[in-house]
Amino acid sequence: MFVVKGNGKVDTLLKELKNVVSRGIKVKILLEDDIRANHSVIDFLKDTDIEARFDSPHKTTHNKVVIIDKNLVLIGSTNWTRSSLSYANEANVLIEDGEIAEYFEDYLDRLWMDSSKDIPPFRSFKDGIIPIIDRQYFDIVYEMMKKATKRIFVMVYGFKLAHTGETKGDILADEIVRAKKRGLETRVLLEKSAFNERLNTMNSETIEYFKENDVEARLNDINTINHAKVVIIDDVVILGATNWSYSGLELWHNTDVLIRDKETVDFFKNYFEEKFSKD
Repeated sequence: MFVVKGNGKVDTLLKELKNVVSRGIKVKILLEDDIRANHSVIDFLKDTDIEARFDSPHKTTHNKVVIIDKNLVLIGSTNWTRSSLSYANEANVLIEDGEIAEYFEDYLDRLWMDSSKDIPPFRSFKDGIIPIIDRQYFDIVYEMMKKATKRIFVMVYGFKLAHTGETKGDILADEIVRAKKRGLETRVLLEKSAFNERLNTMNSETIEYFKENDVEARLNDINTINHAKVVIIDDVVILGATNWSYSGLELWHNTDVLIRDKETVDFFKNYFEEKFSKD
């Protein structure tokens, strides 16, 4: 987990973890070391049998994933913070699948042992739900964009352009523009922050680039935090923790999933359209 900041609902979750471990159930928590709030959480849990530790200081662990009983995976954009749990726009999916759970558990075990380097894909998934880890994300999204025939919708917290045509963010942005020229529906929704002016400058420049190239693009309402990471390409949805910043695409640990199930895709398509159309 990237951020766990005790308060209200977060305290309820942490207390439940204590209850769970008191019943003899194994609990492990890996937290990003560069977040001050996480240190308080480690202190809160230190007198329990919960295994809690920080990641390597050499690489950011930006994942948001919970695995329960080797069969359930809750994955998406939600940190354990008051804003994420109470009012921010977030996107998550609960997956009941032993094979998917086992894969993500193996991935997290590898991070637990050494999170200082990227974890390459170590198992192949071809149908249904496809787990996506670390640098695998860009390759999958880019290849799907090139083959898209209907639509590309993107909702992320941060989207960085270098305007060189060489960064992964630039490559994805240019592919969206090419899709627009092919006649596809193309829409981009990014965060407008009430407190992060650096993020606002970055996202505003990206929105202007898209508008100049006739892609429908906008910032969300400043009174709502748009922290979801949802990409819809034709009849597929990809969601998880990955922002389209340099760090998100090139450096950080992230976990995402690709889903083809029509009911799930329609749900997130409607979710995107609802958020995009809000004034």
